[in-house]
Amino acid sequence: MYKSLNEIAQITMGQSPKSSAYNQDRNGLPFLQGRTTFGRMYPSFDTWTTEWNKECDADDILFTVRAPVGDVNIAQTKIALGRGVAGIRAKNVLPKYLYYLLYANKSTFIASSSGTIYDSINKDQLDNVKLKVHSDEEQRHIVDTI
Repeated sequence: MYKSLNEIAQITMGQSPKSSAYNQDRNGLPFLQGRTTFGRMYPSFDTWTTEWNKECDADDILFTVRAPVGDVNIAQTKIALGRGVAGIRAKNVLPKYLYYLLYANKSTFIASSSGTIYDSINKDQLDNVKLKVHSDEEQRHIVDTI
């Protein structure tokens, strides 16, 4: 069954705090502005911030919303989100399944993005992307198999 992303997930778009709050001393929350420190599945961190406007929790999906659109990682802890990243929290689907679903549909998100110099995708565009969502049983099978 096809569903809009906003039917299966809550999306928090990032917003950058003032740069004077950034540090490399591990004070505050780990901070992500984009995919620079993304790993294969989980990010590493080189910047923290003592002030933040938007955050995500452990197990939320980290999704790049600009240049490039659609790279994904999984948050292992609470993270402050900068403007190049959205936090996507599963609702009505398994969190790990959501990660694989977003990963497998990167081209769908790129097709929904816009921008003259750099691709970007906004919240309305993200909300309305239609994805083929499997049944609960199939989700468990996909997660267990991968």
